[in-house]
Amino acid sequence: MTIPEQSTGAPEVSTAPWYWCDFEPGRSKAGKTPPGSDLAALRLGLTLPAGTVPQMWRHYRTKVDDSLAARGLVPDKLGAEHMALSLFGMHQQGQARLMHARGIGLGHAARALHERFSTDGVDGRMAAAAQARSLNAVFFAVRGLVSQLASIGQPLDYTRLLYDLQAWPFPETRARAVRAWGLTYHAWTKPADSKDSSNT
Repeated sequence: MTIPEQSTGAPEVSTAPWYWCDFEPGRSKAGKTPPGSDLAALRLGLTLPAGTVPQMWRHYRTKVDDSLAARGLVPDKLGAEHMALSLFGMHQQGQARLMHARGIGLGHAARALHERFSTDGVDGRMAAAAQARSLNAVFFAVRGLVSQLASIGQPLDYTRLLYDLQAWPFPETRARAVRAWGLTYHAWTKPADSKDSSNT
């Protein structure tokens, strides 16, 4: 069971970097990719809820209040981290380079899919993610997009995705995340052969 932090107080977040950040440039594991055993453990989270996969426990960075933990309650922030970890595990599987890349939000990454997949199909997946109202619903929609991103080796900023998922339970912050996805996904680029309409 997950609970929104607004009613319980937000859990503290560890000062340790998120799991995928361990492999960024400048970190101790820079230049390496996560071991297959880690990725296999993370992928278990694709079908099992937060807190129920012992193999994932050591990879969590979100701290949970002891009183909540004693009652078996999972804060939304931990649920979001669990989802991001499992998506990363699926995305990174079989890849020769790190699939976490700072600055590449979901909308930006999804634009790269147009070269390999039906535009309507990608549009549909993005719309489903944007219209999702629950954390589980957006996770399901984003999972389909991440599967496609993995198939073309397109990286994604997992820290940004994590924060988007953490924002999802609350309408105002969810709307902000959706706007960012939409603006980067539909970023307008002026065609090279177009003329300035102000001169006509």
